[in-house]
Amino acid sequence: MDSTLSGLVVSPRAGNLGAEVRGIDLRRPLDGPGTAELRSLLDEHLVLFFPEQHIDDDQQMAFALRFGEPYVHPIARANGRTTAGCEHIVDDTDHPPFQDRWHTDVSWDLAPPVYGTLRAIDLPPKGGDTIWASMYAAHDALSPVMQKVIEPLEAHHTMGASRSFISKAGPEAVARTLEAFPGAVHPVVGTHPSTGRRFLNVNREFTQTIVGMEPEESEALLGFLTGHATHPNFQMRHSWTEGEVAIWDERCTHHFAVADFLPARREMGRVAVV
Repeated sequence: MDSTLSGLVVSPRAGNLGAEVRGIDLRRPLDGPGTAELRSLLDEHLVLFFPEQHIDDDQQMAFALRFGEPYVHPIARANGRTTAGCEHIVDDTDHPPFQDRWHTDVSWDLAPPVYGTLRAIDLPPKGGDTIWASMYAAHDALSPVMQKVIEPLEAHHTMGASRSFISKAGPEAVARTLEAFPGAVHPVVGTHPSTGRRFLNVNREFTQTIVGMEPEESEALLGFLTGHATHPNFQMRHSWTEGEVAIWDERCTHHFAVADFLPARREMGRVAVV
């Protein structure tokens, strides 16, 4: 059911995550109470969608920075860049999509992004959806026995095979990044600092091993957990409209950008904060 909060119309989109928010103009700067209200909605719904916004790069950056400090990707940091801007992600025949794998952004960083934002700039005539999954729901659906087994564990996250990064930044830039950022160890079960809820904190794209386990044990457990994390019961699928903006909590969600639109073109603007 739709609900109205201080002029906002909030329409939940799926059982475990996602809501559309109307009654706000992101071209106007957010004040403190407005930011707090949206942060509360993010804690509840994990992913928020704002249709018909049509903002520019600077306005998207200003919106994202209400929720944290600008996040500079390790590839940029390892190659001498210290500032962040709005990144344009262009997917077409010459630049094949690389986000069509289940992941949470840059989990191989010691301090990964906290929130991500996307805006739809140029959309294909069909396809190009994005799917999110709730890692709260994934954790809660595990048996109490499995929850107890994984509670004390840690996992090592890395850039993985790096094929998508090489195609985007080039082999030399990726080599410098691998040297500067060999990976990070994070708990297998995270606890959200705002909600106190536990979430599954491993993902298919970047989590490589469970610390302290034999390779066969790690592969078996990670295979189960990352497969479990993408069960349709935990998901919502979003079809974009031009000018739409989304913000999501990177910590307790995974996402997958569906690459079913080639040879058409898709362009998205992305800003992350930490």
